[in-house]
Amino acid sequence: MGDWLPGRQAWVFSLVTFAAAALALYVAFETGLERPYWAATTVYITAQGSAGALRAKALWRLAGTVVGAAVAVLAVPNLVGAPPLLVLAFALWVGGCVTVSLLDPSPRGYGFILAGYTAAIIGFPSVATPEAIFDTAVLRVQEIGLGVACAWALHAIFLPRPAGPQLLRRLEAWTAEIGRLAGDALLSGDPATLLEDRRRLARDGTALDALFQQARYEGGSRAALRWLPGLREQARSLPVLASAAADRIVGLRRLDPGALAALQPLLAEVAGWIAGPAGVPPGPLDSRLAAAEAEAAAAGGWPGLLREGLLARLRELVATWADCRDLAGRMAAAATGEVAEPRLPGHVDPLLVGLSGLAAAVAVALCCSFWILSGWAGGATAAMMAAVGTSLFAQFDDPAPVILRFLQGSVVAVVIAGFYLFAVLPAVDGFVPLLVVIGVLYLPLGALLAVPALAPRVAPVAINGFALIALQSSYAADFASFLEGGIALLFGFAVALVVTRLLRSIGVSLRVSRLVQADRRDLIRLAEGRSPADLRPVAAAMLDRFEALAARLGGADAAALGLRELAELRAAFNLLRLRQAMPGLGEAARAPVAAAV
Repeated sequence: MGDWLPGRQAWVFSLVTFAAAALALYVAFETGLERPYWAATTVYITAQGSAGALRAKALWRLAGTVVGAAVAVLAVPNLVGAPPLLVLAFALWVGGCVTVSLLDPSPRGYGFILAGYTAAIIGFPSVATPEAIFDTAVLRVQEIGLGVACAWALHAIFLPRPAGPQLLRRLEAWTAEIGRLAGDALLSGDPATLLEDRRRLARDGTALDALFQQARYEGGSRAALRWLPGLREQARSLPVLASAAADRIVGLRRLDPGALAALQPLLAEVAGWIAGPAGVPPGPLDSRLAAAEAEAAAAGGWPGLLREGLLARLRELVATWADCRDLAGRMAAAATGEVAEPRLPGHVDPLLVGLSGLAAAVAVALCCSFWILSGWAGGATAAMMAAVGTSLFAQFDDPAPVILRFLQGSVVAVVIAGFYLFAVLPAVDGFVPLLVVIGVLYLPLGALLAVPALAPRVAPVAINGFALIALQSSYAADFASFLEGGIALLFGFAVALVVTRLLRSIGVSLRVSRLVQADRRDLIRLAEGRSPADLRPVAAAMLDRFEALAARLGGADAAALGLRELAELRAAFNLLRLRQAMPGLGEAARAPVAAAV
């Protein structure tokens, strides 16, 4: 039950967020802004659990709003006389923005999403009055900017929860767990436990990447964080090396238990050094491993090759862990250094990216076509919501269940908003009484938003509630207009759901299968020599896919899917090692190796 009930921190978050929304409403009312609910809604969208996440979302929400507003101002006046062209322009814009957002998994991707559906939010309702679109666009930017400023200011004062220190603590724990896994693999740990630990650490590493993206928007830890991508790249290769060493240990135990027994002191020493204090250098450990490796090479035979391979992996393990400790020391000292170059993650699937953009474009085009052909006054709202629904959830493997849950929450929002509009607000007079009656709803909603297990269900109620109540400086609610707007909102999300199911939805099994196929394509390119000279990006992309696989294997059993985790990745590492070793080989050995790789 503890995961479902808001605690003290959640209630504080709710109180601060509601205060920011109240401030935004007050400023909007006092300055005569026409749609104060835009500002209040922005507060609830922008409010996040950490300062870095809030700043990132605020920055890119504002930037995306400005770009989307500019596109709407350019498109509507010039194309309003040719509705098919206007529909095509907006459909392509929304679909294109969704596509680009999925190619950028950083917070910047949210800016592209906003640029897409903001153009729809401003443009579609302005078709009837294109001469007023500039004023509407400016108003939208002002309201969003006001909501962002209020959320940023009050959360910075009352909830300054930086992500940087939390990231550094979690990174330290994660690297320690990586080291423990490597030590357990060398000391014959339980294979099932090691497999589950690998998956868990891969999932935790993905969460660290998300936290890193948030922490980048904070000032306090930037010097330390510049070393984190390098540390992540080094540390996440340790399970691959440990897995390779563990397989060779199993082979030696079967073929040459005496040789394995002779190596046990070295294995224990490596495991002990990895688990030991961070400041202790490997000392002569590498030279002893190299001597043992040369001895194994001289012995010949398959058991000798197994010993040689095991000792080579141990040397790599020691060198990689030493690099990790060096990078961790640089982070602790906040040393200066080069910022890592951004790259496209290996788990980005071009097919899913393209289908997501296509689904967004088709949903917008269908809603607009129905709007034009039927002459329905609520068509503009439906088209807006189709753009929002297909954009916000495109990053999921199967967005349809998430859209359906949002649609269900929106039904609840329509009911609650109708109750407020026609049973509560007519009796309210004055700003303070308004805050009291709104607070009765939004203080509990805000606390539930801070509970991760409940946030997806509560978010549509909190976000759509303000939009449907549509607070104005004076009460002017009309039941027919409200009902039409509510139906249009639900219709737009329903179209987004249906189109997504038809064009975009895939199951976990298919997503996992495509990740494995991408690994095998890279492996084929490596084997055929068609990869670039710098092969590190290939290995990094395959590690990305392993982490993406680990995040999904809870929903689809690896054995049932016929997967052997890390198999392709380890084969790729071996190909990389052969390529690196080829220049030092003699002529007689180089030809068969070249034929093999």
